[in-house]
Amino acid sequence: FATRHYHRHAGRRMHHRHAAARYKPHHFDDVGHPIRYSEFKVGHARYHVVVANVADPGVEASTVLCRGVSSVWNLVRTPRACAAVTGTFFAPRSGYPVGDVLVDGNLRAFGRRGSAMAIDYYGRPHVFDTDFGKPVDWSAYRWALRGTVRLVRNGRPSPNPKAQKFHDSRIWSRVARTGAGVTRSGKLVLIATTSPVTLTEFAKAMIKLGVRDAVNMDGGSSTCLFYRGVIVIRPARRLSNMLVLTEVEGAKGSVPDRASAVSAYLNQ
Repeated sequence: FATRHYHRHAGRRMHHRHAAARYKPHHFDDVGHPIRYSEFKVGHARYHVVVANVADPGVEASTVLCRGVSSVWNLVRTPRACAAVTGTFFAPRSGYPVGDVLVDGNLRAFGRRGSAMAIDYYGRPHVFDTDFGKPVDWSAYRWALRGTVRLVRNGRPSPNPKAQKFHDSRIWSRVARTGAGVTRSGKLVLIATTSPVTLTEFAKAMIKLGVRDAVNMDGGSSTCLFYRGVIVIRPARRLSNMLVLTEVEGAKGSVPDRASAVSAYLNQ
């Protein structure tokens, strides 16, 4: 969060509010794909959603972290992303994340706080809490973002950022938000909104999608959602890290990659 960026972003939201009658939902030709986009509204808030069937061998969830900060286009270019959302919180000037960032089995950033969204070597997503100030054993995971705020636990809203030792009041105020969660069937859900919502409102919106466990990631001026070559929600500043989804057409090429990753994990 950065106040000067947030007010600029808020002003842009006010402009869109006056132009609400002209809003046209985004439409993508993704019928039949294991990664799908949709939009829905709850009250005043419009949510942009990407749901991925990560059990499909053609889908891979991963993380990307740059040195410092960079544009969305640079962050999604290397992994050839199909979809991506803002990752964990970071220092605006240096770009250094407040929590651990695991990239392809390597711990690229260190920060001992917050909940985690992690992807294991079988491509399965996991949401779990961590102990403040203590390291995490990441040996079972290939990709991960730590430093997030827990939103949903066992299908119920459960945000309590103060208990997780977050002190910035903007985290629990009404702001634009980005999040990620896992459904009961194991699908990965990415969600973002430019509407100013509370953590609890955001959690309830995710539960409507069938999410069982979820985290709130960086938001405010950092809120971003990218999908199939379109920045659906453009951030008001450069970003440090993102949660990325890649789709391989026909599921070719990803099966050997996942198999080799699992083999490497089992032989550790």
